[in-house]
This record gives sequence, C-alpha cells and structure tokens, in this order.
Amino acid sequence: MDTIQGQKEAVVTFRKGFKSAPWVPISTMQAQSFRERPLKGPVLVSKIEIPRPDQGEEALRTQLWDLYKAKSKGGEKLDPPAPCASYKGEWIGVMKDGNAPLPDMSEHERFKAIEQNSTSDVTLFYLSGGAWFRAGPPGARPLIKQLCDRSGSRVFTFQYRLVPQYTLPTLLLDVIVAYLYLLSPLPGSFHEPIDPANLILVGESGGASLHLFLLQFLQFLLRSGNPTIRLNNRDIRVAMPKGCAFISPGCDIALSLPSVKRFEPREWLSEGAPWLQPNFPVDRIWPSKPPRGDLHCDNSALCHPLVDPSTWTDWTGMPPMWIAAGEETYADGIKFLVQNIEASGVPVTFVQYEHMPHVWNVVMPFLPQSKHVMRLWGETCKGFAEGRASNPGAYFVKLGKLEMVPIGIQGLLDIPKDEVLERMNVAKDELAKFVWNGPETGCPKL
Repeated sequence: MDTIQGQKEAVVTFRKGFKSAPWVPISTMQAQSFRERPLKGPVLVSKIEIPRPDQGEEALRTQLWDLYKAKSKGGEKLDPPAPCASYKGEWIGVMKDGNAPLPDMSEHERFKAIEQNSTSDVTLFYLSGGAWFRAGPPGARPLIKQLCDRSGSRVFTFQYRLVPQYTLPTLLLDVIVAYLYLLSPLPGSFHEPIDPANLILVGESGGASLHLFLLQFLQFLLRSGNPTIRLNNRDIRVAMPKGCAFISPGCDIALSLPSVKRFEPREWLSEGAPWLQPNFPVDRIWPSKPPRGDLHCDNSALCHPLVDPSTWTDWTGMPPMWIAAGEETYADGIKFLVQNIEASGVPVTFVQYEHMPHVWNVVMPFLPQSKHVMRLWGETCKGFAEGRASNPGAYFVKLGKLEMVPIGIQGLLDIPKDEVLERMNVAKDELAKFVWNGPETGCPKL
C-alpha cells in the first residue's frame, strides 16, 4: 500500500464496493448505527446523560431561531428548533499502562480513571458526521481513541438528535446545550466546569459542520455585547474555544463548484445520494412528513450559513483552525471556507490529500494517508493544548511517500468570492424545485 498505484487501487476498490452495496431504508441504517461495538485495548468509556434543561430552554431556542432568521436571505423553508431533550454522552480516554479497564468499574470510576490517565488539561469536544442520520459515538470510538493517544487529552462526545426526524436547527440546538453542559455542569455531573480556553472542537464531515455552526452562534453572542446565557437557573458566560481541528467538513452543499465533477471517479460520495434516487426504499421516517428535498433541510435552505458553513465569509474572532480534506466532492467548498477564514484574520492550516475521497480516514483506516492524517490530527490537538501554532498555511500531501508540499492559501480556489456565492445560489435555486416524495421521484443531488 506504499506505492502510488496500490493507493489508487484501494480507493477505486472501496468506491466500487460502496456503489454496488444494496440499498436499505434510512431507519434500518440508523438503527444499525446505534449498535454497540466491542471495545479493544486500553480504552476507557464513561457514559453519562445530559438532563433536559428545565429553565431557560425556551429562551435559548428563541435566541437560536432569531439567528437563523437574521442570516436568512428570504425564501428559505426552515424549521424552528424543537424543544430540548435529554442526551446520551460519553467521556473517552486511554489507560497509560496499556491494560484493559476492569469490566466491573462504575461509570464514575471510569471517568475518574480517564482523568487520572489524561496528560493534558484540555478537553476535546468531538462530533461525528454520518450525514447527520447515523449515530456517532459507537462508530467513532476507534478514531477518538487515536486522538486520546496522540494528544493526551480526554474526549467528550454525545449523540445529537438525528435527521430526517429533525432538521438542522434542532441539531445545532443540541450541540449548544452540550457545549453549555461542558462549561457549566449540573450538580451530580462527573466533570468540573471547563474553561473554553481549555476546550478544542474536533469533528469530521457533518460533525465538523455542526461545530462550525456552533462557532457562528458564539460569534453572534459575543458581538451582541451580552455573551451570557441563562440556563438551568444559572448564568453561563460563553467564549470561543481554544482551537478547532476538522476533517472534511460539508461545504458547497448545493454542489456548484468544479470539484464535484472533477473528483467524481474516485469519490464514493458522488453520483447522487441513495436516499434521493427513484428506487430508494420508503420507510416510516423517509420521505419526511411533510416531504422535503433532503434529509436535513428543505433544498431552499442549502445556502444558509447555518446549513452550509462555506457560505459564511466572516470568521472574525474565531479560534485557530486546522482543516484536512481529500480530493473530494466538497474540496472546492472547503477551500473557499479556508480562504475566508484566513481573510478574516484567523490562523488556519489546510492539508489536502491527493486522490483521497471524503473522510478517507473513516472509511479506509488502513490507508497510509489515513494513518498520516490521524497522526497530524492528534498532534494538532496536542499543539493547541500546549499553546503551539499549527504552522498556518496550506499543504498538499502527495500519493506514495506522502510528501507534504506547501501551497498558497490564496491560490487554493481561483474563483472570485462573489462568483462562488453566485454559483452556490444558482444551484440552490434549481435544487429548491425538488422534493423527494418516494420511489416515483428522484434527484441527482448528493
């Protein structure tokens, strides 16, 4: 797998296998994603529950909904966030001595062991993707374990509510509640309050996008002059986290930029999402009620900044960011995002991997490129924790020996900003005509 040809063939083989797999209903895939996986090695998992907020919940929802409306250009069909729920979460760490944890440890004992084995004061807040319709924590644990190993940090992750039962405003509400839980835990919680200066946002694909939405919400609050949220009868003062480290955030959701077609031959995500095709099986949750154009939102909202983060161009005041991507469907959208982050005065590092598809480290963890990006990801988190910069700039990782070649951020995407946004809106307007009502309808959109 060290040869260029071997790496190319592995990507093509995976793509062929993914494309030929039989389609199953959304509810079946969703249920499968919740199944527990056996834990291997010295990984510690402490399961917790975030109680449903009982005071201030309605005001928080109103505040978030006001932000969605403020960023709307008109014409988007958006659902207000649903009332808060309670949430399942996990603290994850590793045993330094390499021994497997004792099976009869209580959840609190496991949490204390996680703290004792962490070598950093910084917490990683991890969100997984999965097109927002798959459960995250069970499948994400192997990745999270690697981040714990390389960063020395403990990791917190939780399960936000899923699409298509809910839409993005509700998912972002869940992430905000989890963020506030980390900052201001209720009595009886395992952890002590976490200063945002000791918090790093980490995620891949849709999880990275949700964190980018969270940053926009925090920016909105800080600019309002009142960065305090009252929840559960306490005033919680919010602030930006210490740093962010993301892989393959979903950008250019309207699929308007050249990378959509350019990288189609190697991208497993290309040629249309199964759940939008004419013969995809119907179940009790899809098509949605009422029907819409995609799992997570009506297509009229595809260019809203809290649906597609690459359409937001002002990232002023954000923490340092590290973003990795492949030569994937979303590559040009991610490059546009990176350019706007850098133009906003935020230190950003971008690493692109030659010939790699979307979240290659998740779907093909055996590849040298996957091991390489996992090492960089963990080292970046450790660097943020220790106050070290992550070498702002852009780099291209070649096939074969994985040589990292410096490239200029401003030259990443040679399309003017206004033209990029115009292309996105034109594509969105065309897709807004589509609603998936079941097998009799279909759309080529991802």
